[in-house]
Amino acid sequence: MLIDVHTHITDKKFDEDIEEVIENSNCAVIINNGMNVEDNRKTIELGKKFSKVKVALGIHPYDIVKMDEKDIEAEIKFIAKQKIIAIGEIGLDFTYEEKEKQIKYFKEFLGLAKKMDLPVLVHSRKAEKEVVEILKEKNMKKVVMHCYCGKLEVGLEAEKLGFYFSIPPRLITNKEFQELVKKISITRILTETDAPYMGAEKGKRNEPGNVKQTVRKIAEIKGMSEEEVENSIFMNYQKLFS
Repeated sequence: MLIDVHTHITDKKFDEDIEEVIENSNCAVIINNGMNVEDNRKTIELGKKFSKVKVALGIHPYDIVKMDEKDIEAEIKFIAKQKIIAIGEIGLDFTYEEKEKQIKYFKEFLGLAKKMDLPVLVHSRKAEKEVVEILKEKNMKKVVMHCYCGKLEVGLEAEKLGFYFSIPPRLITNKEFQELVKKISITRILTETDAPYMGAEKGKRNEPGNVKQTVRKIAEIKGMSEEEVENSIFMNYQKLFS
């Protein structure tokens, strides 16, 4: 069974064919990750409409930087009242400004995840070391490192802490993702698309059905059958999200 643990099919690029995209994905589970106030509500509505779409809510670092603190606090309170499968997308992105503000609310979301006993789906661009240190400091156990692109040694430290890594179809063309998959255990790997982004081909819309491409490449790298990879990833999903 195919799993997409991190996608954004509430994006306007899917407005015309969202039902077709979901039905043709062959995914058993699609976790849509909310990124801001509007997107969180769209994600909730999508989850109500399609049984295979599971809801994760959060605020992306880009939106943390832009939002007033009172609005962030109000959204965190809103999220705390929802029935969801995970907290995400959250994290740090040091390509943006206001690092201290990002860190403050990343920690606040981690506290919420612990209180709700939920996994976190974590963005860590250009802040991988800081993210892993904070997750370690907060003693987080249910962690998915989304599209991890940092130094391999930091990734291996995250693996030692028991974190999972969700791998997108960009694996097919990206050497850093390939090296990460080669080094970490299959018991720590999940599949994602980050759709409409992170497809095998830059500039082309990605979608949940493309996790099959990722499974195929993981099987090649690991010397496993596609069925073995699919089964392992499904077991990892059940262990973390059930």
